[in-house]
Order: sequence, then structure tokens, then C-alpha cells
Amino acid sequence: MKFYRDLFDASLSRVFPNDEKSAFFNAFYATFRHMSPETESHFSRLAGDEGRQLLFKSFFAMLAVDGVLFVPDFLERLAREQNTEGLRLPPRFFALWREAMLTTVRQRDPQCDEEILTAWAMAIAPGLEYLRRQAELHYQAKGE
Repeated sequence: MKFYRDLFDASLSRVFPNDEKSAFFNAFYATFRHMSPETESHFSRLAGDEGRQLLFKSFFAMLAVDGVLFVPDFLERLAREQNTEGLRLPPRFFALWREAMLTTVRQRDPQCDEEILTAWAMAIAPGLEYLRRQAELHYQAKGE
């Protein structure tokens, strides 16, 4: 029996050496931002570090969403708000988010293999699906 949570936790420790998170998130943000012309355009419209900070904040809250269907209040607000306090990503961006996250893990975890990627995909799936679904319900393109 594989314990994917253990694989994920061990990988998380490797990609955040000494609890240093910025190198991983900077790499993730750059990868996500450059996934498509649409993501490039979207993130270029955000002021300064706004997009990177929202993704960074949402990541850990997103991990709290698991099989018990609990969503932290912070993540709920982030997912639903359509002002500067919200994530404001179109629903189609969440597949790119997943792809960018797994690509970044592959680049940053020296022990990464397909099982590690499976563990990451499983760990982020509930929270990412929650964010995607909220985007379907609440996302408004700028100017709408």
C-alpha cells in the first residue's frame, strides 16, 4: 500500500528546504504565468507582485481542502471575491495551474518520479477543484 500523503509531505520538505518557500513559488509563478498567451496577458495586467502573492496565499489554504469537504474561510473568500482581494482566475486556468505545479515539482524535487507527481496531484486536487468550481460560479472578466 502506498501512502501518498507521506510521499507528498517528503517532497514538500525537499522543495521547501529549511522551510524556504520563495524559490519554489517564484518558479511555479513563472511557469504558470507563461503557460499560454492568455495567462501571460492575465498576469501582466496585475499590479506588481499581486498575482504571485495571491497564488502563494491560496496554496496552503488549498491544501486544507481534503476528503472531509472542509474549506477554510480564507480560501472561500479568495475564491469568490471579484475585487483586488480575490483570486479572479478564469475557470480554464485551473488545469494550467495543476500542470504548472507538477512541472515545478518535477524541476525542484531531486527525487521526483511519477509516484511523487501522483501524490502532488492527489494533494492539490480537492482544493484546486474547489477553486475551479468557484471560478465557474463567480468569475467576471474585467469590465463585466
